[in-house]
Formats: sequence, structure tokens, C-alpha cells
Amino acid sequence: MKYEIIPFSDHLYLICLEPPIPGFDHFLGTWLYKGGDPFIVDPGPKVTSGLLIDALTALDVKQLSHILLTHIHIDHAGGIGEIAGHFGDASIICHADGIPHLVKPEKLYEGSVKTLGKTAQIYGPIAPVPENRFIPAQGFSHPEITPIITPGHAAHHVSYMANGHLFAGEAGGVSLPVKEGGLYLRPATPPRFFMETYVKSIDDLIRMNPATICYGHFGLREDGRAMLEKNRAQLFLWKETIAKALKDHGENTDRYAAITRLLLESDPNLAGFSSLDEATKERERGFIKNSIMGFEGYLKKS
Repeated sequence: MKYEIIPFSDHLYLICLEPPIPGFDHFLGTWLYKGGDPFIVDPGPKVTSGLLIDALTALDVKQLSHILLTHIHIDHAGGIGEIAGHFGDASIICHADGIPHLVKPEKLYEGSVKTLGKTAQIYGPIAPVPENRFIPAQGFSHPEITPIITPGHAAHHVSYMANGHLFAGEAGGVSLPVKEGGLYLRPATPPRFFMETYVKSIDDLIRMNPATICYGHFGLREDGRAMLEKNRAQLFLWKETIAKALKDHGENTDRYAAITRLLLESDPNLAGFSSLDEATKERERGFIKNSIMGFEGYLKKS
């Protein structure tokens, strides 16, 4: 396991956290803003919490004012116990509905293992955090940080505008850096997916007119509004493509592989898939399948 510090300015850094899982390098990351009130966004899973502390130490970060959580999925918030313990004065900002699951995280971890299997086991169990460490995002006020409630990827998802940057978590999908300035952007729509809710959240972010967008997975784009608009249009393309494919394939056990191939052929936002290494492609096929399953559940109930 290792970390990598990627500077974007004198104040903004992305700390890449590499867990012991093939294909998961340059996928998990914690954002650090090192300005007046230093904060991080999403500490990542427990297994990489030591790496994050080492990276913050290397950057001479001795204290944090805030730990911002976009959502409580294990790959984003699983290490909150260790990081909150190390930075004992930092307040933790989280959607009000997510807080009880981090105060008593046993069921959250059990659900993570049920959904992710061995990956969740590698990420590690979630340590509890005292309730008095949390501030609900719905009531958080700060002159430089604005929480935006953005359900869609998760019901308890929060994005943050801070110092001109949009920390979007997975509200705008997943965007991976690819060679030669290419594009790889995919929806992050796991079951249970409610399209209208997700689209409304994207619209709320578009209205913020962000110049830059900082993704949970992975990196920074300087065309923030345009990327959100691409992800919005992409959702409707996937809805139409998947609905037609499900009619053609029905409950065929191979339908997810067939729909994945169809999306890779028809969605220009996925063009960068061909330049990914094989381990990353394998990881992304799994996440694409999960997003297709979200659409499938939504379409069956529409």
C-alpha cells in the first residue's frame, strides 16, 4: 500500500490512497484544503487510514478544523474513526441521516460486506465515533464552506462548495483521468436508484456554476459545470439505452455484459475506457454493472 500527494495549488491537494486491491490505484482519494481553516473531504476506508495520516504529516498538517463527509459509504467514510481520533479537535460534517450509522456502525459494515463482499472486508470494519463530534450538514454554517444536499448516489449524499471548488463526491458521477486528455465519465447509480432525485441534485449543482469539480473518484476537472451537464445528459442516454436493451434481453443471465458492451459502444463519455489498464477495466466493469442494476430497478418500478 502507498499514498501519493497530488498538488493542484498552494492550498489544494489530492491524497491518493492505494488499498491492497488490484485495479484500485488512483481510485480512492482524500481532498485536503490547507488554507485558513484546513479541512479534508472523505477520509477513505480504514485500511488506508494510516496512509492518510502519514500523507497529512508529510504535508505538515498538525490540525484540521473540519472533516467533510460527502456520504457514509465504506470507501469514503470507513476510516472516520481513526482519522477523527487522530485529529481530536476537528468537527465532522455529515448528512443528519448518516450520523447514527457512524455512531453505531455495525449494521453499516455488515451491509457493506453483504454488498461488496471481499472488497469491504479488505477495507476493514468501521470504528464508532462519538455523536458529539458531528455537526449535521443541514445546520452547518461557515463563511467559506457551503453544504449542498445532493441525494442520488446515496440518500444521505452531501456536496460542498468551498473556496471556489465543488467537492462533489459521487453526485456528478465518476471521472477518471485518462491518457492524452481523453474522457472517462460514468454514472454512479447503484441500487436503489431514483433518477428524478439524482437529476434534481445535478441541477442544483449546475446552478452553483462551479468552475472546478473535485471528484470522489478521481481527480479535478476545470470544466466543472460542463462535466455536470455531461453527466446529466448521460443519465438520460443510459436510461434510454438500458430500457431498450432490457426489452431485448429480458432476464437473460448475460444481459449485464451485453448492456455494458452496448454502453461502451454508444456513450462517448466512456471513450476513455479503452486506454485504461486491464485491472482498472475489470474494476470498472463491476461498477458499470452495479450502475446498470440501479437503472434496472428504477425502470421496473417506473
